Order: sequence, then structure tokens, then C-alpha cells
Amino acid sequence: MLIHCLKSYSFNLFDLSSKPLHQPSIFPSILNCDLKGRESQTLVCDIHSVLLRTHSFFPYFMLVAFEGGSILRAFILLSSCPILWFLSYELKLKVMIFITFCGLKIKDMEMIARVVLPKFYMENLNLMAYEVLVSAKCRVFFTSVPKVMVEGFLKEYSNGDDVIATELQSVGCYFTGLISKHGLVVKHSAIMDYFGDKKPDLGIGSTCVNDHHFISCCKPCQLENMPQ
Repeated sequence: MLIHCLKSYSFNLFDLSSKPLHQPSIFPSILNCDLKGRESQTLVCDIHSVLLRTHSFFPYFMLVAFEGGSILRAFILLSSCPILWFLSYELKLKVMIFITFCGLKIKDMEMIARVVLPKFYMENLNLMAYEVLVSAKCRVFFTSVPKVMVEGFLKEYSNGDDVIATELQSVGCYFTGLISKHGLVVKHSAIMDYFGDKKPDLGIGSTCVNDHHFISCCKPCQLENMPQ
């Protein structure tokens, strides 16, 4: 029932993401992206607000909390909404990760990532971004959301070559609810660490300032913004 409720609200009710600073785009729109001649190129993008239409990852955390934990865990996460509204994006993400993953079995998360989440990711897929994505030879994803929630989908359904995402700590067969010592992935820093002096050919991002920093790490004139 919870899943049907999340679907019926089209993910708008739980949009708890920070309101990012937007600025006029200095990059071409993805609507003008030529899909030809990219067979040898490397593309980078995020799943959050780019490959997926939704601007909040909260519903996906709810799915994990409910399917992998219990209705009580999902209720606690839902009850945290009033607090989450007043936190920064980084703190929101850390709180949601802790509530969702603390004490969660790794094997349960693996099942959810393989069976449950892909269905909802596919229903919210941004087709414009996906068409550009599949036109490239190499696809590398950078995101601050937990790797265990997105890696399977990005590699199996989106033909991702690599996924750079936030790693979670675990003890034995359980998650601790804490992120690794490397912290949350910061996209523009991660892309520079990953590629070094060799810039990727194409980047897809939103019009928020952070994504401007991210796609500016790509080669000039090969940068695309998602229409808002």
C-alpha cells in the first residue's frame, strides 16, 4: 500500500531536497544535443534530477525503509519530514541514510536494489537524458546518494561503465547507517579525481549552481543542461 501511495503522489509530496540556487544556463540545452558521432565519447551525469525526472530521492529511501526494514522504520523516516525541511541537503541525506540503513541487512538491500527499485527508476526515467546517455560509448555516473541504491540499476539498465557514489559502512551482515570515511560524494571534485587531466567529452546536469561546476569539468562546447 505504501508503494502505491508514493506512486499516486508522483513523488511531489516528499520533495525534501534543498532548493538549489539556479542561474541562467551558460551551456547548451539537451534539447539541442546531437546524438550522432558520440560512439567514441565518454559521458558523465547524475541519476538524481538528471537521469530521473523526480527532484527528490526521499521516496526511494521510503521504499528501502519499508521493503527492507519494516513499516515502523518507514514511519520513523516519514516522521522525520518536519526536521528534514530545515536541514541542508548534506544533513538531510545523512539523516535519511541513518534512519533507512541502520541495522538493515545487506542481503535485504541487495534484493531491493535488484527487484524493487529498478521498477520505480524506470517509471521516472527522463527519456531525453537516457537517449543522450545511450548514444555515448562510455558512461560514468557521479552521485551523492548511496551506491547500494543505484549501482545495480545504472550498470544493468543504463549500461553504466562505472558508478561513483556514496559508500556506506557495514559491520558483518548489517549496515551501520553511517557513511564511509570518504564522506558524501561531491560531484565536481569526484570527476576531477576520477579523470585527472583527461576531461570527459560530455556532461549532463541541471541548471543548479552545483551542476554547473560539475559539467564545467567536461570538454568545452560539449555540455548539456536539462530543461527545467
